[in-house]
Amino acid sequence: MRWYHSIITRITLIFALALLGISAIFFSLSIHDRENNLRRMHDYTHIAVRSAFDPSIKQLDFNKLDDMGFTLIDDRRLKEKILSLPKPPQPFPMKRMEEKFRFGLYVVPHGIHIYAVLQKKEDEPVILQVPFEKELFPQILFPFLTFAFVIMLYIGIIRSILPLKTLREKIKHFANGNYDITCKSTNKDEIAALANEFDSAVFKIKSLRDSRQLFLRNIMHELKTPITKGKLAAEMIEDATYTNILQNVFKRQEALLVEFSRIEKLSADELKLDIKRYHIEDIVDFALDILDDKHENITCNLTPVELNVDFELFGVVLKNLLDNGVNYSHDHRVTLSNDAKTITISNHAPALEFPIERYAEPYFLEGKKQKSSRGLGFGLFITWHVIRLHGMRLQYKREGEMNHFVIYL
Repeated sequence: MRWYHSIITRITLIFALALLGISAIFFSLSIHDRENNLRRMHDYTHIAVRSAFDPSIKQLDFNKLDDMGFTLIDDRRLKEKILSLPKPPQPFPMKRMEEKFRFGLYVVPHGIHIYAVLQKKEDEPVILQVPFEKELFPQILFPFLTFAFVIMLYIGIIRSILPLKTLREKIKHFANGNYDITCKSTNKDEIAALANEFDSAVFKIKSLRDSRQLFLRNIMHELKTPITKGKLAAEMIEDATYTNILQNVFKRQEALLVEFSRIEKLSADELKLDIKRYHIEDIVDFALDILDDKHENITCNLTPVELNVDFELFGVVLKNLLDNGVNYSHDHRVTLSNDAKTITISNHAPALEFPIERYAEPYFLEGKKQKSSRGLGFGLFITWHVIRLHGMRLQYKREGEMNHFVIYL
């Protein structure tokens, strides 16, 4: 899964944008508050300077300014620092004071204080500390609490989502056939409810699987017992002809039980492969051996190659395809050939009425379908899924009067 498909990534992006938006709002409010404070202090300083100006000597009464909370700044380094600060882009006008008293006024912030600068053309600027201090605690506390709340909310949501990763891993193990997992959660959110429901489903499925396995084990045992007794009884018959007939019948019954077991494991997706490297000649010989009396009907044109397959299961695949080829061909003949990438089984027979995938469906040949169409038989269900488990592909081709079933290795 790519990072931009992740829910956590999207939630993180949403909260990051939210924090940026909140920061922009607080910054805008801070600028607005600063401008208001400067304007108020400018107006207050204007009024204070007018009231402290002595017209008889044309000087400011600093004692009166001190009584109103203004502090005269004598520290030269501080004065230089304040004078070096940029003036407001649009200084608040004081035309009357400038005409009457011949000096200008502007205010600038520095640190937590605001300073008023009184300028005369011929004199050194006078700097006064305005009786104003920023209330840092409420200005810092509210943004801090807001950011802390958003961050804690983000952490809480991420922590509630993180169990999804564990649940995903458990589902993976369950899909791979591991039923010994537990997903119970003591949380109260929706994800915990989902995990508990999945845990309950796993428990029920595991119980059904155990019941099914017990049933199949018992029924296989009960079916094998009379077959074994019948084979022993057949050995006691003196007539060799009847003995061979009965032995073949019981052998066929054993083969059907094995096939039934494979079908059950395939339908439950529990069939495991034992992959090793084998020569194709050995696999074909095994397939021909379990075909019994149909060797003469099969022509093999083999090119020596080695295959990474489950020997027995892949042999059953070839056996099923060859058996169907013989049964449904006009002349009861089948040709098996191969190259490095394919194995082809060909026969002279009618074209299939349906796509080959349909014939691989379980019970496709039941009832009317079996009567109306000469299907490939139930063995194709096993064939199709074993080929799929090997990572191979089965394809049907029709050329003239010939059917070709091609296994792409």
